[in-house]
Amino acid sequence: MKIFIKEHWLDLLFLLGITAVLMIPYLGMDLLPIEHDTFFHVSRIEQLSRSISEGNWFPAIYPYENYGFGYSSPLFYSDVLLIPAALLHLTGVPLTICYKASVMAASFISAYAMWHLSMKISQKRSLSWLASAAYIFANYRITDIYVRGALGEVFAMMFLPMLLEGLCVILWQKDKKWHMLAIGLTGLALSHDLTFLMGVLLCIILFAVKIKELTKEIFLALCKGVGTAFLLTAFFTLPMIEQLLSQKYVLNYGTDLGAGAMHLWQFFVNKTVFGMSGYNLTPENTMTMNVGWFLTFAPLLFLLLDHKKKEHPFVLTLCIIGYIAMLLPTNIIPWSSLTFLRFMQFPWRLSTIAMLCLAVPSAYGIFALCSKNWFAPIILVCLIGEGIYHVVPVFSRTFGMTSAMTWSDILNGAIIDPCYKATYIRVELAGADYLPQNAPDYRTYGTTIKDDTETALDISYTKTGTKMVFEVSDETTSSFVLPLTYYKGYQVARVNDDGSTEYINTYKTYDGMVACDNIGSGTYVCWYENTWIRKISMNVSLATAVMLALSAFWKKKKIDRHVCRRSSH
Repeated sequence: MKIFIKEHWLDLLFLLGITAVLMIPYLGMDLLPIEHDTFFHVSRIEQLSRSISEGNWFPAIYPYENYGFGYSSPLFYSDVLLIPAALLHLTGVPLTICYKASVMAASFISAYAMWHLSMKISQKRSLSWLASAAYIFANYRITDIYVRGALGEVFAMMFLPMLLEGLCVILWQKDKKWHMLAIGLTGLALSHDLTFLMGVLLCIILFAVKIKELTKEIFLALCKGVGTAFLLTAFFTLPMIEQLLSQKYVLNYGTDLGAGAMHLWQFFVNKTVFGMSGYNLTPENTMTMNVGWFLTFAPLLFLLLDHKKKEHPFVLTLCIIGYIAMLLPTNIIPWSSLTFLRFMQFPWRLSTIAMLCLAVPSAYGIFALCSKNWFAPIILVCLIGEGIYHVVPVFSRTFGMTSAMTWSDILNGAIIDPCYKATYIRVELAGADYLPQNAPDYRTYGTTIKDDTETALDISYTKTGTKMVFEVSDETTSSFVLPLTYYKGYQVARVNDDGSTEYINTYKTYDGMVACDNIGSGTYVCWYENTWIRKISMNVSLATAVMLALSAFWKKKKIDRHVCRRSSH
């Protein structure tokens, strides 16, 4: 590490510099502007820190969300990368600063990952600096941070360049090193589900491009990278699939992709617009979803002017894929008919892949236009200046959280009705994708235990985390409906006088609540218990992580011995 810092301190300083430029609004004002999904991610940090304080580092359910009915976002949207922010919050750091720190760290690592990828391909410092700046100052990325508040996608952008580097090393450089591919896939899976799916599609495309050159060694390296990523993320992916198959959720409704298709003019907007996504919105109200002018036009210089582009087949491949991904969201494509792609939610998500693939070709394009030593720095200064132009409008935002605000303040309506336009606490659940499809109006449902006709019963209970304890006496109802949103894993048992536990049939009601049979008087206990799939997959992932750590340790020790022997001679 010391050697690396000594050799690349200037590169690291540059990456810190452009990250600071991107983060000017976060650094310059004590306000976290609340945009599309900001509340949701701030709530995740709050709930994860509370869960960790109770000893649960990998919760399946946030029991205190949504009036205490609980919400299982961790089973569908991994919170692993939020652990540092949650720990920071537990030390007393305000939520807004924890959120900002997460975005800043993700932005720096994104810039570093693109620099590392570019250096791997070109071995040119100035070209790598250009590619990094182009990547983190892309219009779509700035929109993700400051307009959408899409923290999951911001996290995913750290690992996309790592994924590309892993594929480049194996498929183009014919190297058997699979670790970067494993890191890229693992990070994507634990960042953002939809970006992970797009990343997998990108892997398949690049694999298909090189399939004729496939050898046994290359295939084994790919299998090792993909297999390791699968094992490391099994603790999250397998339980998620299990839950998705267990019942229908709000997200199963899908969306009309055509409503998110882009007009031609949207590909050329070059300013930050605090708007929404919609086919019929005016330019003043439509957020910017393109990759930006630099990433749109600079790669053309590579295609048109670089006479040695055939010597850079990987860069050429990225350029072609990037332009296809950039143009696919256009409204010329019959997106409304492509119902099998509704998992994407919006066609313009492909801009993520476009800006990833076009970053390196854009830097090559600048060098094809002019290879003079003075030209690249000028373009770099222009890129940084454009970045400042795009982030300065954030200072005009006034609706947001200050560092003095707590999550309790938000739930008490300090700046907005926490349930605005929703039948649940919207500031915590956002679009409520992971609620059961027929979920009730939580505002009026009531937090009492009910009978089989959903009439409130006079039964008191205590609740700590996901554990609920209540006493049953002479109730005649055939079942009890508990004020808990159902997810597979909830159990109910009666504690008998002799201390034994008798499990009770537990199931989901039509409107997605936890229910159990009435088997007579006694103390009833309801709790969430990890399913056997989650238990096994967590052990598999833990064992894989331990084995990789031990392998890396012994490998380093072996290298150190070899170095010592050589130095002794």
